[in-house]
Amino acid sequence: MKAMVIRNWGEPFVLEERSDPEPNTGEAVMKVHAAGVGLTLVTMRTGVFGGEAPRVMGHELGGEIISVADGVSNVSVGDKCGVYFYLNCGHCRWCRNGRETLCENHAGYVGVHRDGGYADYVCLPAENFIPIPKGLDYEGAAIAADAVNTPWHCMRERAKINPHDDVLIVGAGGGVGIHGVQVAKLFGARVIAADISEAKLSLAQEWGADEIINVRAINDFTSEIKKLTDGKGVDAAVDFHGAPETFQSCIDGLATGGRAVVIGAQPGNVTVNPINLLVTEQIVTGSRHSTRAELIETMDVMARGVIKPVIGKRVHFTEVETLFQDLITQDLLGRGSLIYDD
Repeated sequence: MKAMVIRNWGEPFVLEERSDPEPNTGEAVMKVHAAGVGLTLVTMRTGVFGGEAPRVMGHELGGEIISVADGVSNVSVGDKCGVYFYLNCGHCRWCRNGRETLCENHAGYVGVHRDGGYADYVCLPAENFIPIPKGLDYEGAAIAADAVNTPWHCMRERAKINPHDDVLIVGAGGGVGIHGVQVAKLFGARVIAADISEAKLSLAQEWGADEIINVRAINDFTSEIKKLTDGKGVDAAVDFHGAPETFQSCIDGLATGGRAVVIGAQPGNVTVNPINLLVTEQIVTGSRHSTRAELIETMDVMARGVIKPVIGKRVHFTEVETLFQDLITQDLLGRGSLIYDD
């Protein structure tokens, strides 16, 4: 099979010919038909997530099961499936309670701690394959697997969006943020989109944003947030960028009872006044990916056409390096998508 390989962390992708994978007990092999590419993978390629190289990256995948080993009962040959990102145990207290992202026996990530899908085939524990519902194509399933289920979990469980909430989304024109705009609108919010270019903000407006803030065109981000909410502040602020300065503005721009949630975290510190938290009952927290159940939910929602994949650029999977460069220069609008040979 053809595979795009990172031979050492931090290096570009190299095309290699590899043997087709054979599944071990409890595993299945999927022919990959579509894959998503987002900024998280650029960070992963630095090696900061751990894992050993050489490595085939890629965790946002849609394809067809072509082989299953003994001990597999959840998928069969011919099933169309998406992929769950985390390599979890399934039996610790967090997994049993439906909070799999906090697994006590977390073994890492698809595409980091075992080979992912920037290749013709991917072999994974069968539990990581989730059947695609009727009405959703391979590309939609790939985009659901991170770019949609991540904001779905965040908006519902962490930011707790209610109808008529004022919600700030930082990084709204990016591959995850643009789907976060759609999720927040689905939950009934008034969305304030913040990003660094007019092109990204126009995209956010196209997909439902009610107000926009170009953070590079203003002097005081927090003041702009307050201005757009008549001084009240936002009921929720979700930061997909996660720089200390942007997340500080998210916290400072909260209304009474507001929730500030960081998803795309970067190193640094923010200031939180505990007295203010006591008086206002504000919440400052984080959000990690999603559960398998939430991936099933997001694929179902997308199959009904309620949330749509926003693709900024499509290339063949052997040209994935070009998408990484677009992400590094922050030129990609929406999600990158890889296509595969039939």
